[in-house]
Amino acid sequence: MAYRLVNKIQQFNFQINRVLTYGEMAGHETEIIQATKGIKTLDDWFDAWVCLGKKAECEGRWLHAAYSYRMAEFFLTGGRADKQEMYDKSIELFYRGFDHLGISYEVRDIPYKGTKMHTVYLPAQKEKRILLMCGGYDSFIEEFIVGVLDFLDAGYSLVFYEGDGQGKTLQEGLPFIHNWEEPTQCILDAYEITSCALIGISWGGYLALRAAVFDKRITAVAAYDVLENGMDIMLNVFPSLLKRLVGGAIHQGRQRLVNKLVGFAMKKSLLAQWAFTQGMHITHTKTPFEFYCKLQLHTLEPIAEKITQDVLLLAGEKDHYIPKEQFEKARAELINARSLKARMFTVEEGGEQHCQIGNHKLAIDEIVGWLEQIEDR
Repeated sequence: MAYRLVNKIQQFNFQINRVLTYGEMAGHETEIIQATKGIKTLDDWFDAWVCLGKKAECEGRWLHAAYSYRMAEFFLTGGRADKQEMYDKSIELFYRGFDHLGISYEVRDIPYKGTKMHTVYLPAQKEKRILLMCGGYDSFIEEFIVGVLDFLDAGYSLVFYEGDGQGKTLQEGLPFIHNWEEPTQCILDAYEITSCALIGISWGGYLALRAAVFDKRITAVAAYDVLENGMDIMLNVFPSLLKRLVGGAIHQGRQRLVNKLVGFAMKKSLLAQWAFTQGMHITHTKTPFEFYCKLQLHTLEPIAEKITQDVLLLAGEKDHYIPKEQFEKARAELINARSLKARMFTVEEGGEQHCQIGNHKLAIDEIVGWLEQIEDR
């Protein structure tokens, strides 16, 4: 599998490839490409994926339908009834698909902050270690499971969890936070884990490294991919001039100007409108300025030197979400890691995209090899 140019709109193309990267487990390649290559609007996107989902569901292709409904849900803004409908259908069908494949799992809702946190445990037949896995900005855990089954084959049992602002935990009313040690410590206690590795996917690259600072039961941490500064990610959505203007206004505390500039961008771009609407939804903020103030807390710089575990940093040289400068900055900041391995995947390898979409097995193999290396040591 390789990253494909299916749709000319970058954001659409990446999300299409997120499904294609899992091969036939997630959908029929030709069917998906034919249905999505001409999409130009968010309405077109929704209609195309719903159509794919209904067809797959009627044919008993449960995981294909689950991924289709997940994609239909993805660009819908919070609060829409059809967003909840797509989420519910997707989750139901993911588990029907897991059952059909004979994947062993246990769903556990853990008491947390007066409500509950959603987790899924997947046991390896011959367990040699437990891995914690978390997603990032607006993910939910079921969509990752088929992509990491190789960990089970390698003897690693998996505990997936949705912390504040993710999946079902967001629906329980808990907004996205920077201090990821809170949900992580809860999971470690609930599962009675005394030693584990933690893998953070996408924005989870920051979240996992943050959690490792505050809990040494985490003995190794992998950023898949690395994220050093969250606010820079959400500034990176703008053209260079607007990026400088918004960034300068934020640092000067000019709330009205930030809101005006972002509002202008949202009127010009449906994808920008979605990105900020969704961002304010998961962080429970009311304005772009408040949203950016929350994101300013998502930074490794003041805490990186406190990370003393074994660390793996992954990145793709053509990642359109995370500037590759963040890879170098994070590597330079981790001065007290017990060991540090950093890998930038290239176009030639086919792993140049965010989270190595198009050839995600490169990253999985790298993580498994790294885990075995530090265990042998």
